[in-house]
Amino acid sequence: MKLVHALLLLACGGLAAPGASAQTRYHCRDSDGDSFVLSRPCPANTRTTAAVAGPVSSSSYGRSSSTPVRVPAEEPEHYQYMSARCRSLDSGIRSAYSRGIKPDVVEGMRREYKRDCRDQEQEAYSQLSSERRDLRKQRREEEKSAQLAEQSQREQEQRFLQQCAESRRIIAAKRARTDLTEGERNELSRFEDAFLARCKR
Repeated sequence: MKLVHALLLLACGGLAAPGASAQTRYHCRDSDGDSFVLSRPCPANTRTTAAVAGPVSSSSYGRSSSTPVRVPAEEPEHYQYMSARCRSLDSGIRSAYSRGIKPDVVEGMRREYKRDCRDQEQEAYSQLSSERRDLRKQRREEEKSAQLAEQSQREQEQRFLQQCAESRRIIAAKRARTDLTEGERNELSRFEDAFLARCKR
């Protein structure tokens, strides 16, 4: 009886808490740049940007699996060089699909954008491209300066080592002599002190 009771408890535990089950959420982006999330694979005319598996709460049960959840689209970089009106108009066109705006309304928005904002958009892209070129040039110059500074540091270190090696050679040669005068021995002593202060680091 104890075994049967344990098996029943395990079975009940396995059926409980449907909210702990996992479900994959698909992050999709359409041709207009609008982003949304589905609980099923992205449609054929969209691009999958991420597929994230995670727990689904019990409140999610009963919802339609094809209902999109809007995710704010990342604002294009060239927007910073455009007027608020043209940014708003372009953003509206990009999100028209997910907001269910009628095709004829979208077409009117496109005509208005082409008439009033196309030149501004091209100028914005040109300014953004110029800014990126300047940044790349600045990075190259900074990298070159860093390389030159590193090379100069290596050359300075190499000269220092050569000078210390030469001082060590001179000290060894003078110590090997047996005919040094008192003045020469004092001079050698001062030279050794200078060598130790400079090279023994």
